[in-house]
Amino acid sequence: MRKISEFLKADLFVFGDQIELEKYDVLVFRASTGIVVRKLCEKLRNKFEDPAVVVIDPKLSFAIPLLGGHEGANEVAKKLESLGMKAIITTSAEFEEGYTIGVGFRKNASSKQIVDAILEALNLMKIEKSEVKILATALIKKKSKAFREAVKMLGIPAGFVSDESINSMNVSKTSAVKIGLKNVSEACALYYSKNKELVLPKKVFGGVTVAVAR
Repeated sequence: MRKISEFLKADLFVFGDQIELEKYDVLVFRASTGIVVRKLCEKLRNKFEDPAVVVIDPKLSFAIPLLGGHEGANEVAKKLESLGMKAIITTSAEFEEGYTIGVGFRKNASSKQIVDAILEALNLMKIEKSEVKILATALIKKKSKAFREAVKMLGIPAGFVSDESINSMNVSKTSAVKIGLKNVSEACALYYSKNKELVLPKKVFGGVTVAVAR
């Protein structure tokens, strides 16, 4: 596991150590899925507050996103393929047809502003809400109460993209460079899209930036 922790630039713990869940975006365990479930089940709260979880089998053959596939687990599992493992992805957004919405917003944005901006973008593109498979933003926004409420109000699954993935994408730089990111809305929309086609480049609606891809 030391090699894996160094590869991921992650802290290394012995299984059984007490871990402060709120300190980490993703936890990687080398153990059976059953043991990990039993270890974590009483500590979990919700997808916006809990870390994503990846389980590696004892023989280091498979990397399995157990929790938070769209909150970083899928990304880490795919990254571990560089070490010879096979990522077992079970979330549907990566494979199904539909539109993906990427959204960028300021810290003081309200859930209503986010919802209104997304609905305006959908209306502009003549896209039904039912055609949208995921609403994505930067991983640093994962604990945003406004975004959480917006996702609930719209009834669209949420997805998050890490800084590393955003900055490795071929997207234009925006004012998001102020927070260390090349782009938020376009990058997040493209990340989860199947065809990697941007159908609505970033557009600002009332202070909230929205992009749509498919």
